[in-house]
Amino acid sequence: MSRRALFALGTLVVLATSAAAQTPTVTVTATDFAFSFPDTIQAGLTTFEIVNHGTELHHMQILRLEQGKTMADFGAAMQNMQGPPPAWISFVGGPQGGVPHGPATNATLMLAPGNYVAMCAIPSPDGKPHVARGMVKAFTVTGRAPAVVQTGAPKADYVLTLYDYNYDTDKPLKAGRRTILFKNTAQQFHEAFMVKLPPNVPVTALLEWMGGGMKGQPPVIPVGGIVGIGMGKENLVTMDLEPGNYGLYCFFPAPDGKEHVVHGMVKQITVTK
Repeated sequence: MSRRALFALGTLVVLATSAAAQTPTVTVTATDFAFSFPDTIQAGLTTFEIVNHGTELHHMQILRLEQGKTMADFGAAMQNMQGPPPAWISFVGGPQGGVPHGPATNATLMLAPGNYVAMCAIPSPDGKPHVARGMVKAFTVTGRAPAVVQTGAPKADYVLTLYDYNYDTDKPLKAGRRTILFKNTAQQFHEAFMVKLPPNVPVTALLEWMGGGMKGQPPVIPVGGIVGIGMGKENLVTMDLEPGNYGLYCFFPAPDGKEHVVHGMVKQITVTK
């Protein structure tokens, strides 16, 4: 074989390897009140991109069912749940929602083989969570997760750490298209619901609006973030950040039954030019 032919063959191999290494994206369509995406997904690092076609805010909480548990076991646990969820439910994250009919939001996370459930726990104005309205879907992850992270994984520009009960970034955020690594170092589950604060609107305005019955339009603009992740779990989120003030919130319940925001897990951060 000629040197030119060998070079051409080598180029094809490199291109094929590079294409195979790219992180696959699963597009999720959210409506009032259902998810639409494939029932089976390949194991490995995966990006979930959620498009909200509903009239209400929706997110995608991804749960892995350990110990061979199934959707039937999950449904029974939901019916009888009092206090913390069973130990066989693992919170692996997922994308927070954006505004209805607005830009898609995303989260990249590692999927091990097994049974999973996606649900939306955001409440409607009447207080009833969307999961209780049927916004829950089972799916299966097949194959074998790679021993190393794919080379096509998004590279983090920033690290945002979640703990009891606060958030910290490794450095100040700057405007532009950024990828943020969210990681939970606490033993409790935590989320990071991220919003853009309009001028002169404090970070507490969202809590006051929710406490007032969620009447009218929310005073903030949801831009993404991650839903609940357990200790040691990580998610990557890519988003376009504009200069200005943003809010971070965690609405998970603490052991005393109070939401983490009540314990102070709400923070205002600034994105600079």
